[in-house]
Amino acid sequence: MRLSELLNGITVIKYNASFDENIEYIANDHRRVTLKSIFVAIKGTKRNGNDYIEEAIQNGATVIITDEIYKCKMSLPYVLVKDAREALAKLWSNFYKNPAKSLKTVAITGTNGKTSTAFILYSILKASKIPCGLISTIGTYINEKKIEIDGGGSVSDVSSAMTTPDPEYLYFLYNKMKENGVKIVVIEASSHALYQKRLSAIDVDIAVFTNLTREHLDFHRNMDEYFSAKKLLFEKCKTGIVNIDNRYGKEIKNNFKNIYGCSKKEKSEFYAENIQNYSNCSEFQFLGSGINLKIKTNLVGEFNVSNTILATACAVILGIEDKAIETGVSQIERINGRLERYGNRNIYIDYAHTPAAMEKVISTIKEIHHEKRVIVLFGCGGDRDKGKRAEMGEICSKLADYTVITSDNSRTEDPKDIIKDILSGIDKNKHFAIIEDRKKAIKQIVSEMDDNDVLLLLGKGHEEYEITREGKTRFSEKDILDEVLNLDK
Repeated sequence: MRLSELLNGITVIKYNASFDENIEYIANDHRRVTLKSIFVAIKGTKRNGNDYIEEAIQNGATVIITDEIYKCKMSLPYVLVKDAREALAKLWSNFYKNPAKSLKTVAITGTNGKTSTAFILYSILKASKIPCGLISTIGTYINEKKIEIDGGGSVSDVSSAMTTPDPEYLYFLYNKMKENGVKIVVIEASSHALYQKRLSAIDVDIAVFTNLTREHLDFHRNMDEYFSAKKLLFEKCKTGIVNIDNRYGKEIKNNFKNIYGCSKKEKSEFYAENIQNYSNCSEFQFLGSGINLKIKTNLVGEFNVSNTILATACAVILGIEDKAIETGVSQIERINGRLERYGNRNIYIDYAHTPAAMEKVISTIKEIHHEKRVIVLFGCGGDRDKGKRAEMGEICSKLADYTVITSDNSRTEDPKDIIKDILSGIDKNKHFAIIEDRKKAIKQIVSEMDDNDVLLLLGKGHEEYEITREGKTRFSEKDILDEVLNLDK
């Protein structure tokens, strides 16, 4: 594709490159540069791509795109742009001939509940027979089919490594969806993706906000910066739907136009009444102007009521028929790694890895199994927000009957150091154990459980890998449970 076509819609400040140059690939990693490719030099949090321009040239880069003017003294063809991150997204969108332009996009952001809300809406769209796509933490789907793709990183596990894919893969997926007749795309929008402008070439029809609690403070310096990243989505959307039970949702509603509020506590544009939570389902009336739906979901817990309200509100705004909404919600048996019960055992797997999510999940399990002893096994990720570790230890001490502290994606940190941080919040008068090896921990606790126990495995959820200093290896909690429980079969 000609450089002039790729630069369409991008603010160019100065250049010395030929716009007739033929480009075959766009790289923002100098190691992936090939002949006839653009190298987009991006300043990251740890490295600056502008420091690798010489290596990119040696690898065959045809054109350099940068937003740092001091780099524009090069003899090699360059294009100085206003914002390199925004340019990267638009370059890839142009490369695939702007596939998002012909699709409706619902983008869901928030600390917790993005995946569940996205999956519920996706189920409603399927029930309505509208061709749809889902780009989420638990996978990418086109209609009923899960998509696996090859490429750098590798892309086959991009969905598990990133909530919102990088532009190269994001616009590839949009193009694939367009080719397959998709009309509506549901996508999770992480704060990282919004800050890094990965969605810059996507017109968001509906933006959804679930909640905001402590998370990613290793990336965002404080909660204000974290919230500012989330608000970027509402600066570019046509319509917004927000959970006003969270104070940050109320703030969005009060400061942006065309925002609908959702609540399970008070009347708003959309709200729930007569909420009934049972051990295996929840039921409520979904109300709005001229709307009265009877919703039944197999997803349990107050937090899933909130997620379902948001997804249902989206469906109403999209014009989905009442019957399809009720059917789509009721058809979901489970969501992978989201308070997912292992067979008919009292063992649950959940992705909760923030203090707020942990508190909600443990509280829900205690309500469902109020007569049983609740055992919680969890760890905290390495190279991530260290401040939440003690807080999670404190919450678990307070709510669980027995806490097992273990490892969870320690990355470059020593697991013992992470566990030490968690222990600083643990009440030493409560029952707890430290078993660093997560596999051994699961096996030991499961083998010791009896019918009066409930086990909650937190942090891994849908993930089927473990990241340590040695790299990324396969790790599936379900496989471990299969192995240890086969002894009893």
